[in-house]
Amino acid sequence: MKNFLALPNVVDMRTRLPKKQNYSARSKKITTRVWHHSLTLSHLAGSDAANFAAYHIEANGWPGVAYTIIIEPKNVIETPRGKRARIVWAHDFDRRTYHVGNANDYSLGICVAGDYRNERMRDFVKETIDELQAALVADGTGREDKSHHEMPGYSWKACCVFDYKGAFKFLNQQALVKPVPATYTIQEGDTFWNIANNMDGIRVADLEAANPGVDSRALRIGQVIKLGEAKGAASKEEAAEKVPDRQIAMKEYVLLPKTAKTWKTYRLDVSPVSKNSDWSLTPAKFGGLEYEILGYPQAHVATIETGRGYRNIYVAPSTGAKIFMK
Repeated sequence: MKNFLALPNVVDMRTRLPKKQNYSARSKKITTRVWHHSLTLSHLAGSDAANFAAYHIEANGWPGVAYTIIIEPKNVIETPRGKRARIVWAHDFDRRTYHVGNANDYSLGICVAGDYRNERMRDFVKETIDELQAALVADGTGREDKSHHEMPGYSWKACCVFDYKGAFKFLNQQALVKPVPATYTIQEGDTFWNIANNMDGIRVADLEAANPGVDSRALRIGQVIKLGEAKGAASKEEAAEKVPDRQIAMKEYVLLPKTAKTWKTYRLDVSPVSKNSDWSLTPAKFGGLEYEILGYPQAHVATIETGRGYRNIYVAPSTGAKIFMK
């Protein structure tokens, strides 16, 4: 690992990141370096290793952050070769972290913070990727590089969507992600959130609507779920209940139950985890509160407009929030 450790922008945070417990040890040698992007805009306050770790623990129930290495474009470090993005070392390389399902045991997860569907990767980030990959190759850490969607069972996954910027051209940016398959087989570490997080617009609510007999809180490795039919399934289900006489434009709303004394909200520039909430709604005080959903920045998180402006709230089924169309 001497070449990796020699990179001047590597920061060892193995003992400083949020963690519920240690990931288990690998039983296989690392053969594949797997590249991801976070789907969070790179400049946002929550777009870093610490917030990814908190979210993976709270929302997914994982032991810690899913990736062994995280590149943080918002944290810039001056090096002898110029400006570079900070590289966070999150786990020992011998840990089997949850990032590519059944391939976790032989894969090293590397995440570049950013949503490169909607932002351009800056040159110093490309240079950081270039140097990191060269160091890992020189150290003999893995023998090949792949994108998340090139791993077994993930050909439909829109991760990552960036070309590795000429540093090593194993991923052709013009090679489009394949169509979503009709079904998907659950792999290690899968949740409805990480399955739904793709460019085809499938939401967690869609997966739940398309798979009514599946308990999303108790997914089993090898379990087969419907995937191709899921797109828009939740909206179709809600619309079918009303059967309007004429075609009307419908919008999505959330009802916060009157049994909830408070409901945490979050600014749009922070990760929606408990410690980042600075203001709460009070549904019980008003017999329940109803808001139009303006968007879903991530699974189970909705953007609404409140008296304090635009806020994000957590609306997972377990919260008691009811999402409907009208």
